[in-house]
Amino acid sequence: MITLPKTVAIELTARCNHKCFFCSCPWEDKLRIENGELRIKDKELTTAEWKKVISHLYKFGVQHITFTGGEPTLFKDLPELIKHADKIGYTLGIVTNGLAVSDELLAICKKHEVLVSISVPGIETFAPNTGVDNIAGVLALFEKCESLGIKTVANIAVSKRNLHELYENISHPILRGASYVLLNRFLPGGKGLENTELLLTIDEINDMLDIAEEVLSRAGINGHVGTELPYCIIKNPDKYKHIQVSSMCAAAKGFFVIDPSGYIKTCNHSPIRVCKWNEIDTLIKNDYWQKFVSQKYIPKMCVGCKHLDICDGGCREAAHVYYGDIDDNDPCFNKDKESSYGK
Repeated sequence: MITLPKTVAIELTARCNHKCFFCSCPWEDKLRIENGELRIKDKELTTAEWKKVISHLYKFGVQHITFTGGEPTLFKDLPELIKHADKIGYTLGIVTNGLAVSDELLAICKKHEVLVSISVPGIETFAPNTGVDNIAGVLALFEKCESLGIKTVANIAVSKRNLHELYENISHPILRGASYVLLNRFLPGGKGLENTELLLTIDEINDMLDIAEEVLSRAGINGHVGTELPYCIIKNPDKYKHIQVSSMCAAAKGFFVIDPSGYIKTCNHSPIRVCKWNEIDTLIKNDYWQKFVSQKYIPKMCVGCKHLDICDGGCREAAHVYYGDIDDNDPCFNKDKESSYGK
């Protein structure tokens, strides 16, 4: 029997109450959907069906569930799913923008020790980044969670638009109780494909790392960069003691995703539905899944690199979405090749 990665991100719904320009959810890729290239929005699973999924995954070695979306708090039975998953034996997390977090949900999170990751993609730029003016509410939510003893993560998407305030963007959640920071560089995908001019350059990515290290070292807490970076672009890799930087793709190895209709994907950036949740045994023969498991996706520019034991070329699904194939270059090298998007 196949063993799955220990962590799964369950995308409960495609619905969201934010309109983030950087949203990488594949169902927000309107151009490819309109062109008929993607069919990724079917009827969403019911609560009863999600319970079956959650029970089924445990048999394949999955140990941690992160509920996400879309916006998972818009799935009305999220508390019921948390209780069900905790009873089975999972450790749990949710990723939320905070806009619809209720006192009932917070009580459930406290009781079942759910790690709450809150999106805070800007302070002064929060409203233009998300389409919602709720920075005060988000920062108040960090404080409320701390008062209740709920551990929180500040989930920060970094682009050209908010890099200038990254110091403040990391500091404010920490001052209000965040115990960890997750940085995600803005990557092309979903809605983000309409805003690729806001991708960070290699120099700006290094600025992001330097700023994060400075703030985290002063605060005495840790964080990590959520999407792997090509090792060759990191100017001072030994410098970072508080911000963890990975250069190895974790898709289909460290984690995987189940979309709102119950299809398995290698990661949240991927538009490729590999199989249904009840067809897990077919993954052993699925070419796409196995390319990730066996790392058969190394970009041509990386062949022969001396760092291949610690790096496999950056984000493979972002390369796929932006350039057309999983063995294309990471989008941080976007000056070397034109995007295939829209062609």
